[in-house]
Amino acid sequence: MIENKYLNYLVIILFIGMWISIGSDPYNYLFIFEKDNYENINLQKINIKNTLNFLRALFPIFSLIVSGYVVFKFKLFQNQKKFIYVIFLIQIIQIFTTIISRNSIMSNYEILIDHIGRYHWIISSISTVLIFMISSKLKNFKFKYFFYISSSFLGLMVIYFSTKIIIDFYTSDIEKSVYHLSVLRESAFFLDHQIPRTTGLSRSIIFLYIILFFLKDYVGSFLKYINYLILVVLGALIFFYQSKFAFISYIIINIIFVLTSSKKISTLRIILFLFFIQVCFFYSLSSSRIIFNKISLEFNSNNLLNSKENSKNSEKKNKEFKHFRQFGDTRKSGMDQVQNIISSGRFSLWEKAFIYIKKRPFLGYGSMSDRHIINEKRLKNQNLVNPVSNAFLYSLISGGLVTLFLFIFFWISIIKKNLNLFKLNNITNYNIKVSTIIIFIIGLRCIVENSIMLFGVDYILILNFLYLSEEV
Repeated sequence: MIENKYLNYLVIILFIGMWISIGSDPYNYLFIFEKDNYENINLQKINIKNTLNFLRALFPIFSLIVSGYVVFKFKLFQNQKKFIYVIFLIQIIQIFTTIISRNSIMSNYEILIDHIGRYHWIISSISTVLIFMISSKLKNFKFKYFFYISSSFLGLMVIYFSTKIIIDFYTSDIEKSVYHLSVLRESAFFLDHQIPRTTGLSRSIIFLYIILFFLKDYVGSFLKYINYLILVVLGALIFFYQSKFAFISYIIINIIFVLTSSKKISTLRIILFLFFIQVCFFYSLSSSRIIFNKISLEFNSNNLLNSKENSKNSEKKNKEFKHFRQFGDTRKSGMDQVQNIISSGRFSLWEKAFIYIKKRPFLGYGSMSDRHIINEKRLKNQNLVNPVSNAFLYSLISGGLVTLFLFIFFWISIIKKNLNLFKLNNITNYNIKVSTIIIFIIGLRCIVENSIMLFGVDYILILNFLYLSEEV
């Protein structure tokens, strides 16, 4: 173990930097290497947004250099946790498969600078692994520091982006639920990057919900009521955003809360009370838009004639207004419609993925390749592309069978110690309770999202909670 307070500060700074870099685009710094841009860079046009995006995108490289230097200088690569070696090896394999993917179908979709950009997520992942390797060898370092940072970022994300989405919901002409807001609307961008969709934001809400639900047992009476109030808001947002996975997760975690509680009846009462208030709050939030529209109409009307016409249109829209999202695709019927309702089109993506997996089962197509090879029509029509939305399939596409085996081995290696839900009722340690359930939810997300196979919120959190659960 190393006793060095400067390294303690360093890993915290690097960890915060990696959180800030989430959602960054490698093109925010790679553009300077394009010939046309290199010759025509105008320093006077550089603004704060461009500068922040440049620094965010470049930070993982900086972090990799710094953390890599520390790891090798202090020889910290030895005697680490088994799961961290597995995650690290998966990234190394993806570097190799991304390099050789230049000789595959991927060459049809990218030029050299696009290919270089695909290493961005691998660099971010490796950098994060090295930060945790360093932290685990620091004598006076506690992983609860990372937990506080992660919780803060989750909270900030939910507050800021939920505020933007709710404002858009009230001020837009959409007649359906907030789920159907256009992801390309002008206000759906932050620092010129697309903000999280309601489905992604719901994921963060679920994580916060788990963190706060158990916290009520460790705080005083006043803070407990504040905690309940926040849980009401978070639960209402889950219903408001109407993400299928988030709602299923909401049901699952509440069942876990009851089954693992030493006071099952009391916990069930709390959950039912919260559920009732959350549903009421959701409906109030959704319905209040009708009231907002009427007030807005009266305020903006210029004359009586326009006011009457707008009033009629407003009343018609209010009658057509729907509180719940539309499930499925109206263009489909029969079993195709059932599959679409269940999977939101994922079955079709998985079928396409298997066509390409069969062609390169051992080598794969490298990092981020699913965005291209299963989205050929969308790319031609310049539509939004869909990821393969399954971490296990992504491991096959990006790194081949070896990566898939390693990914499965990763989950096997942590199941016994970190995913024993049945023993939670005998555990009083807050860190272990929260970590176990969040790791479990991330595991479920791997079935319907790329999740921890790519650098992002899930990736940072699973490493954070794996180490936190062992810090007793």
